[in-house]
Amino acid sequence: MISINYSYFFRIELLHKYFANNLCNDFIITPSAETQAAIKGNKMLAKQYGNALYTALQTDDDNRAFMVPSDKLQLTFFMQLNSGLFYNYTNLPSVFKPGKLYYFSNRNNNAVNGKKFISQSVLYDNNKDYVPGDIAIGGGTIYQCIKGCKNVTPSGANNANWMKIDKNQYVSEQDAVQWIPSVSTYTFETLQPDATIDAWAFNLADNAFSNHVISESISFKDPVKQFKLDLSTLAPGKYKLKINSNEQFIYINDELSAKPVFGVIEIFNDSSIAAPYQLLNGNILNSPVYSINFLNRSTIWKYILKNTSKGKITITPAGFNFPATASDVIISQSPIPLNETPLNVSLALTVVDNDNVNITVPDVACPSPSRLTSFTNGPDKYACSEIFLNH
Repeated sequence: MISINYSYFFRIELLHKYFANNLCNDFIITPSAETQAAIKGNKMLAKQYGNALYTALQTDDDNRAFMVPSDKLQLTFFMQLNSGLFYNYTNLPSVFKPGKLYYFSNRNNNAVNGKKFISQSVLYDNNKDYVPGDIAIGGGTIYQCIKGCKNVTPSGANNANWMKIDKNQYVSEQDAVQWIPSVSTYTFETLQPDATIDAWAFNLADNAFSNHVISESISFKDPVKQFKLDLSTLAPGKYKLKINSNEQFIYINDELSAKPVFGVIEIFNDSSIAAPYQLLNGNILNSPVYSINFLNRSTIWKYILKNTSKGKITITPAGFNFPATASDVIISQSPIPLNETPLNVSLALTVVDNDNVNITVPDVACPSPSRLTSFTNGPDKYACSEIFLNH
């Protein structure tokens, strides 16, 4: 007699370096309407608990799938943000145009440090102008730009421009795509006499967006600034779109017309993707755990004393420096990561109420992510955390 059980099909965990336990509970994950039907049809279960989405599939006693899903199975989940402070403590732009979202998939072969990340790898590009906050890989390690640069390799030796993070992978603008309806109004920057439209889908043969699915040219009677863009022949998913000289990655799914989301997760039951990311080995469940990991925001820390006082800030762990000269406004010399676990900060007061003193104040407050301002140093712009001290 064969008994039927449920075993883990796959799990998606959300992580964040800001939190002491690294667990990110800032999102609600829900399946698309099409995925709800696929879950029901394949006798699957999908449920979120805390920072993770768990999916299960019917199996026998040997962990073999009782009903093997199609090799064409595509499961889509939406990430709805439920934290008002998320962008304050997360190393992502807080301002962007409507329709932008982040796209994650098990087609991204980005397994490092014992985890299967489903964000894209952030390879270093020596032709790119890096600005504070950008991240890139150097020697297998993630570094964050702390001073604008170009053609300066991320490394410990170049610590004037780069701050070492760790060997994990993090969500970045590489994962950003533009959501558009299947039928929309496309706007040119200038009047155009015609439109050349090309779209490419993901190609399993080369793991790139090279499958040419749309090639069309439209000539207008008179030059126009806008035209009707009809992509309704495309199934929901991610595509590379080029209209005249403008190329971008897009995501199409008309469900999002009624509910904008932070991100989309697409999981494919595909035997051609990288082995660690595959859901099944024949009819045996691999039960992979996929990871989406967010980096905490780094800010300039600005301590403000009474204008009749002066002091110096010391912080541990080492590596984050403040000026050696006492002042009533004490500004960190480089960005410092915001963290739920406070750093050890002390204040050495040298002047109070215009009188010379020698007082050490331990356990000085670290910044809260609830309030950010901006700080400019030459061409570089930073987020800034101001801390007012009653000394």
